[in-house]
Amino acid sequence: MIDVAEVRFSNFARLGFMLSAVSSLLMIAAALGYRWDLWSIRFALLTLTKYATYGALGGAALSMVGIGRTWPGGSSRGLVLSIMGVIVGLGAFQTIFEQWRMVRTSPFIHDITTDTESPPEFITLVPVRESVGANPHIYAGDDLPLRQRFGGFNEPYKDILPLMSKLLPGEVYDQALNLAQDMGWEIVEADRTLGRIEASDTSFWYGFVDDIVIRIAAAPDGSRVDMRSLSRVGRSDVGVNAARIRTYMTSLSSSLGSN
Repeated sequence: MIDVAEVRFSNFARLGFMLSAVSSLLMIAAALGYRWDLWSIRFALLTLTKYATYGALGGAALSMVGIGRTWPGGSSRGLVLSIMGVIVGLGAFQTIFEQWRMVRTSPFIHDITTDTESPPEFITLVPVRESVGANPHIYAGDDLPLRQRFGGFNEPYKDILPLMSKLLPGEVYDQALNLAQDMGWEIVEADRTLGRIEASDTSFWYGFVDDIVIRIAAAPDGSRVDMRSLSRVGRSDVGVNAARIRTYMTSLSSSLGSN
């Protein structure tokens, strides 16, 4: 029988938790440092986040060994800390893994629109984008519609389509603008006469800015809503622009359908 007084705290538990926690904090620091202009996006993602991901996985592995060493009746203490190390380490690793999976399975583009033949154009936001050296705002050309439709597995963006409504354009515009404001976007232009809304959306951690233009036009049976979402930086948007359009259009469709 092991004397409780002689049972020592497991180094695996201690080191595993510390490595998981430090790696998780490093991931947060990588994002905030880029947002505060302390370092480049390349350093944030390809150095800090990359090695923090390895560290998080290593911390989880050490913590798993710690669980084996500290299980009731074992030779060491620290079971709770080992379990926390596994949760923190795997949680941090899973976050980055999901981003990597989205990069691998999404079309490698950063400009998504519901109208690939005549996409809504940016006007008011053009000087802002040019002043910060953002990605070109001109729609890229003939291959972009194909890349949006077939650039990933299982045609992931085939549901990015215009929204048709039986309501008049003015009525649709009012609800479209209200929804854009509710989404927390920064409204840059709102022209009811032209049926145009331009806005920007900033991500929480890194502060990545994506620009949005919404066009409401008359259609034979009412109105048509088109939307375009364009990242300022990066070659791949990791599916963010498509997700934004999908969320907005679904919410607007539900709102218009109840009227």
